[in-house]
Amino acid sequence: MTKPRSVKFQHRGNGNGNASARQNSSSSSETVSDPPSPNKEKADSNGTLIKGAKAVEPSEYEKKRATFITRTIWSLAMIAVFFGAMFAGHVYILMIITIVQIVSFKEVIAIAQVPTKQKNLPLTRALNWYFLAITMYFLYGESVIYYFKHILLVDRVLLPFATHHRFISLMMYLFGLWLSETVVLC
Repeated sequence: MTKPRSVKFQHRGNGNGNASARQNSSSSSETVSDPPSPNKEKADSNGTLIKGAKAVEPSEYEKKRATFITRTIWSLAMIAVFFGAMFAGHVYILMIITIVQIVSFKEVIAIAQVPTKQKNLPLTRALNWYFLAITMYFLYGESVIYYFKHILLVDRVLLPFATHHRFISLMMYLFGLWLSETVVLC
């Protein structure tokens, strides 16, 4: 019969209930059986960090300072872009507003898309974008016609879109409603 080995665990001492052995092993920084901790920093006699040691984490003040600097830079950049757009003119402001509306609509549609997939409704996403385009055509159409009347009223192709703007918007809305009813019933 073989002699049973005395297995020692760090939290149990040496197995005999000897608490002093446990205190001695935990009080030393590293023992032969303990692997070196990756979180401990090691420095040589000169105070330089040894390879493989973890770098010093920045203090709470340094983190807050870096966050403050980043937010300040981006705030100034956004204010500069805002005033640049203001001085650029009406057309650029309309383009920025349109871009913001499209990006916002994309986010809202992404949120609403989850229940739509569960209900298995086809073409819902395309219909949402269709109604956004119609609404933007109806709301911005008259402004665009006003600012570009020297181009729109001269061109033969674009003249019907300028003169019958509201009628075209109504027909597009009715077509969209008919199309959505057709898709839902199928």
